[in-house]
Amino acid sequence: MKTGIAVFAYNRSRHLQQVLDGLQKNRNVDKLYLFQDGLKCEAHRREWEKVRDVIKNIAWCEVQSSFAKENRGLADSIVEGINHVLAENDAVIVLEDDCVPAPDFIDFMEQCFEKYQNNKRIYSVSGYSYPFHIRGSSESDVYFCGRISSWGWGTWKDRWKKYEQDYGMLQRMKKDKEKSLCLALWGRDLEEMLVDRIRGNNDSWAVFWALKVIEEGGLCINPFESLIQNIGLDGSGVHCGKSDCFDVRLCPKKQEEFLLPDNTEITPETEKAFVPFYGSYTALTYRQKKDRRSALIYGVGSLFSVNEKRVNDDYDIVAFVDRNKKGYYAGKKILLPDEIENYEFDKLVIMIRDEKESIRIAEEMVHRYSIPKENIEFGIGKYH
Repeated sequence: MKTGIAVFAYNRSRHLQQVLDGLQKNRNVDKLYLFQDGLKCEAHRREWEKVRDVIKNIAWCEVQSSFAKENRGLADSIVEGINHVLAENDAVIVLEDDCVPAPDFIDFMEQCFEKYQNNKRIYSVSGYSYPFHIRGSSESDVYFCGRISSWGWGTWKDRWKKYEQDYGMLQRMKKDKEKSLCLALWGRDLEEMLVDRIRGNNDSWAVFWALKVIEEGGLCINPFESLIQNIGLDGSGVHCGKSDCFDVRLCPKKQEEFLLPDNTEITPETEKAFVPFYGSYTALTYRQKKDRRSALIYGVGSLFSVNEKRVNDDYDIVAFVDRNKKGYYAGKKILLPDEIENYEFDKLVIMIRDEKESIRIAEEMVHRYSIPKENIEFGIGKYH
């Protein structure tokens, strides 16, 4: 396969230089596609010009550079750059200017591309491994999940053709039982991210890629030991703040051959590990055998989301009740109050923060829907 390596930069010269130094230590880097976005404001000019100088001074490999005349923003820059690279290649490796690769990163990516090029369910490969511990295997150097990572990643031309900035994906998945389960398991944060995109609070291209892979039931590959270190969460970036919650160390040993299994199933251990980052405890417990009391949960808002694990520890959730939402959440139906009579349950748990509103709802449930008082519980009192 012919693979193109794309590097995207804007105004962080020291970060970019570390990425390039990392790439230079890799084998088989004969050509780089370098993309620099246009100047956004005068305050950025000095570093922006330094980045241009860094790109022009690369002498250890062939460089095809692209300097935008106007500031296109993160999303348009990356999407157009990937499209350009894939017009000339079968697969693309994408590095932004804060993703430092290990010396065997390129080998890892190309071996994954070759091994899984005909497995159309696999959409994305990343050299980054999230900061949690999943037990490795003597038969594999990778694990499979349902969430893309945009840090040191890549994909094939035919998979990327499905990328689209489709704002309707989220609502389509919420209307489908199984897809809503996948969305809750791998993309609990994506609704807020998409809303922020609409409001202009972010310029994310990755939210659409993550949603598309989830909608398609796609798989993503990550190594057990990280081959990418993100050095950009230091407050220096235009699109990211300061954080250490995703810090990882690069794998200390260099490999030339990676163990890539034929079995690409996602393990329960991996699903559990991802929940604190992107997942939902309701989705995690969906198929588990339960010995708890069954419950309808009234309200799928902030009180429930903050206490989701505790609620799932206490109850087997049958369905949700919400006047303002429709479809499914984590594979569970969202009902209108008039549909309650069609379901069997032990408790109705009202997960509303406003105490007066909770009491009003409880009275309505008793008088209008004939639910016994003793079968109603208040989340505001139980979970605080």
